[in-house]
Amino acid sequence: MGHVTEILMMENRGFRKQVNGEITFQIEALEIALLTSMIEQIVALLVPLKINESVDPLAQLIGIDSTATKPDDDVLLRLLPDAYQNDREASEEFRRFTERSLRELKIKRAQFVLENLPEPDETVSIKPKDFESWLTVINDVRLALGTRVGITDEQDEDEITGQEDLDHAKDIYAWLTWLQSNLLEEMNS
Repeated sequence: MGHVTEILMMENRGFRKQVNGEITFQIEALEIALLTSMIEQIVALLVPLKINESVDPLAQLIGIDSTATKPDDDVLLRLLPDAYQNDREASEEFRRFTERSLRELKIKRAQFVLENLPEPDETVSIKPKDFESWLTVINDVRLALGTRVGITDEQDEDEITGQEDLDHAKDIYAWLTWLQSNLLEEMNS
């Protein structure tokens, strides 16, 4: 394959706004597999714990979870942060009323994106009503990876190097950042 062909193929990757307002999305097979795996891992992390059957049925119906506690896992804490940084009690109360529904919303969005990822050498069209789902799922995957490898801002990303596994993670993080930025640019164009 010639250099010009490779450049043209790279230009077709990512998100592109169409005249009808939809955004098309195309990535390579390896990228699809990587994104699929990472989204599936996020879903597995977010699956809510089972609610005790003896819990008040009304509380269960509206998603109040008296067992919700601050996650021990750093990735979960990044995806489900405390609402009040300086008030543990208020954060616990807020978490009790919101965490289950937030987990369910994140899972629903992730499953939607998984179901709508393009097949290799295909392009999918994303309707404006679905832009937010795509953006939040890509952001969740990016935040999860960044948290696992210790990237918290641009400076940290540059400092993490020298170990092959971390270099690969940094490359994937940079790719996810590019995807997120590309989608935002197309949404705002």
